[in-house]
Amino acid sequence: MKTFEDVSVVGMHFREREGVPAKAIVANFIPPVTLQLQREPDNAYDEFAIKVLYENQHIGYIEAGVAGYVAPWLDEGMTATCVVNSLVERKNNLYPTATITVE
Repeated sequence: MKTFEDVSVVGMHFREREGVPAKAIVANFIPPVTLQLQREPDNAYDEFAIKVLYENQHIGYIEAGVAGYVAPWLDEGMTATCVVNSLVERKNNLYPTATITVE
């Protein structure tokens, strides 16, 4: 089992569903919140990209530094859990900080 703590979810400013921006959804999180992770190997910007979903809505990505470690394990069929422990304010926005466990 591998554990990564204090992992940032990024890219929320580019996500929206039915007029509701992802950053507005995240602002209503009351930790702990469990998120789903999904590999996106065909991502044009990052071959190790891991999408973050909340209730089947794409809200962002795992930060690249951690995704580079976790993606190969997911590709091998390992399972990852992602739990938001806190929200960190940066530039007047809240960002989820999570713990990812890979088994």
